[in-house]
Amino acid sequence: MKLRGDVLKKIRRKRGLSKTALAEGICTQATISLMEKQNRLPKMNILTAICERLNIPTERIVENSGSGINDQFNAIVNELIAGKYETAAEALNKIPVKKLESDFDKQRYYYLLGMVQVKSNKIDEAIFNFELVLTQFATTSANIYLAMTTAGMALAYYKRDDPERAARLTDRAVRLIDNKKLIGSLHQWALIYCQLGELYSNLGSYKDSKDIVERGIELCREHDSLFILDELYLIRGKDELALGEDKQAKETLEIARSISIARRESFVKDEIAAELKKLK
Repeated sequence: MKLRGDVLKKIRRKRGLSKTALAEGICTQATISLMEKQNRLPKMNILTAICERLNIPTERIVENSGSGINDQFNAIVNELIAGKYETAAEALNKIPVKKLESDFDKQRYYYLLGMVQVKSNKIDEAIFNFELVLTQFATTSANIYLAMTTAGMALAYYKRDDPERAARLTDRAVRLIDNKKLIGSLHQWALIYCQLGELYSNLGSYKDSKDIVERGIELCREHDSLFILDELYLIRGKDELALGEDKQAKETLEIARSISIARRESFVKDEIAAELKKLK
């Protein structure tokens, strides 16, 4: 891969960002200088976070991305969101894990493998792989996978019928996103808020669920993104139903339905319709 530092510099200036502002919470100002002046490639998690802050794909400033590993991981995430766990597992099997060079890529691989396994009720295997992410393949910089993997562990223990441990892990994931400057993309932040909201809702903590998904909704609004916004509204609507807030729940679920129509690929249309029927 070859970094186009000159293109990075032009985009940064066009966005009105100083090197310090672009680097804040991601890396040092010196790293940005090396990228722009010497075409120095940083670690993949840093590169991804910088591109997300600039609202550009990595391909905009990187030439010859080689194996396209980011595209492979993103495709697997989409399969998981769609509930296509077998397809996601097949895609993971095609990734040459022994050839993954960075700990960040290994984190992503084992996190996704754990999520496929927990969704397929292979709980012990999932917990093992989540532990790998948090211990053996921990990176030097704090990234969103710390929180996402902790939430994955919470889901595993919830499925193992251990709600107390699931609740502790869910609270820990929330503390991670609150207390650490975690590096992550917009889609990753939206996903973690969705994951945590669903966990709290499953555990009967509807107020906590409503609060956390509201953060995800506001994030998507700020960035004019429809990514899983219908799912976030769906969770909020279900929480409001559980809390006896029927009028608000109907408004929320109507919003969820409208967004699901606007999205080209919405995987919760039927569930939204089912929830709305409860209010008739």
